[in-house]
Amino acid sequence: MMANWGNCRICSENPFTVLFGWKQPEKKCAATERKCKPSKRNEKDFKPRSEEEVKEAVAKWSEYVHARARDFFAGTQQLEEVLAQLAKGTDKDCDPVAGSETQCVYWYGDVTKDECQAAIRMVKPGEMQESVTYVNRVLAFMFATDESFEKLMALPKEPFRMNCGDQLCVHLAHISLATC
Repeated sequence: MMANWGNCRICSENPFTVLFGWKQPEKKCAATERKCKPSKRNEKDFKPRSEEEVKEAVAKWSEYVHARARDFFAGTQQLEEVLAQLAKGTDKDCDPVAGSETQCVYWYGDVTKDECQAAIRMVKPGEMQESVTYVNRVLAFMFATDESFEKLMALPKEPFRMNCGDQLCVHLAHISLATC
């Protein structure tokens, strides 16, 4: 489990916060903590990718990466590391980028402690320390069209809601423009 990462409105001018919704630790009292919503994900169904399958997924998804993400990451190694984390956190028979829009793609990697949101750890370009960010925000940054990305960036700096209603689904096509 990952640490509790709350909303940090003070840092909202940071471009990394705008892009990825990175959070800073914030103390919460028990009364304001959110409970995890149920997910249809079944951990027993998870079939991890082999190292070769991870490399294949990274190569496939690299073809779809938007120029903004290529410009953001310092070289292809950092970009490929993030894509590899996405591949390792999803089932080998599912594709969160180009898979069927009718199928949820469940996240089996790290989740935030209190909100049960799919999350990854990554080092921001130019920094040495890891940050935690929501998987659906990373996917939108890396793969969404300019028009969709602009609409998503107008939403609050928190995990995007999923059209399927399951916050552990990380299918790019299931990201909602709704705020509730």
